[in-house]
Amino acid sequence: MPSRKYAAVTIASARSSADRYAPRRRIAPCVILATIFALQVLAGNALAANYTEFWPELGTYYQFNPRVRSYLDMSYSKGMETGQLGLDASASIDVSLKPMLRKTLLSEQWERSRYLWARFGYTRVFNLEGGGSRGVSENRGVIALYGKAPYFPAGIALGARVRADLRWIGGGYSDRYRLRLDVSREVEMRGHTVVPYINYEWYYDTRYDAWSRTLLQGGVEITEDPHFRYEVYLAQLNVHDPSASTTNALGIALKWYF
Repeated sequence: MPSRKYAAVTIASARSSADRYAPRRRIAPCVILATIFALQVLAGNALAANYTEFWPELGTYYQFNPRVRSYLDMSYSKGMETGQLGLDASASIDVSLKPMLRKTLLSEQWERSRYLWARFGYTRVFNLEGGGSRGVSENRGVIALYGKAPYFPAGIALGARVRADLRWIGGGYSDRYRLRLDVSREVEMRGHTVVPYINYEWYYDTRYDAWSRTLLQGGVEITEDPHFRYEVYLAQLNVHDPSASTTNALGIALKWYF
C-alpha cells in the first residue's frame, strides 16, 4: 500500500497536470458584458431623446501598398450632420506613417495595430429633402490624424483622432474641428476577431464659435473573414448650436477590404 506522502504527491501531480491542460479562462466575456451594459445605457436614454434614427453605412478599402490605401464610403442619416435627410459620399486616401522601430506593423491591420496614420479625403453631402434653403448640400474636405496606444493592462487599447472638416455650405465657408477618444479591446471568439469599443467625440464649429455638439458611441466590430467586417453600434448625438436636440441611433456599417 503506498504511503500517505506518496499519495499526496500523486494527487498534487495530477492536479498540476489537469491545470496545465485545462483551457485558460479569458476575460472576453467580461468585456462583452461591459459593452452590452454600455449599449443598454445608451438605449435607455432613447426615451428622453428628441429623435430616434437608423444609420446604415457601406465602406470599401483598397490597399495599394503597405503604407497607402483608398477608402470609399456611403452613409445615410438625418440627424448626424445637418438635421435633414441626407446621403454622404466620401473618397479618401489613408497614409500610414513609417514605423521607426517595428516595421512588422506595416503588414498588420491599420485601425487595430498601427500607431499613427493620416486620412485625406473629400465628402459630398446630398440633401434628400429639398425645399428652399433647406435643400442646400455640402462639399467638405477632410484631414484627420489617428493615433493609438495599445500597451495597457488586459489588452485594452486607447485611441484618439483629431479631424478638421473644411466645409462649403451654400456658397459659405466654415471649419469644424473634432476630437475623439476611444477605448477598445480585441478578443477572439469562435475563430473570429471581435472588437468591443466605446468612444466620445467633441465638435467645434466656427459658424457658432462654440463646441456645438458631442457624440457618444458604443458597439462591436466583428471580422467575418479577411475581406469583410461588420460593425453594430448605438450612438447618442447631442446638438447645442444652433438649437438643442438629442438623437439616438442604431448604426450598422458593412466594410469590404481588398
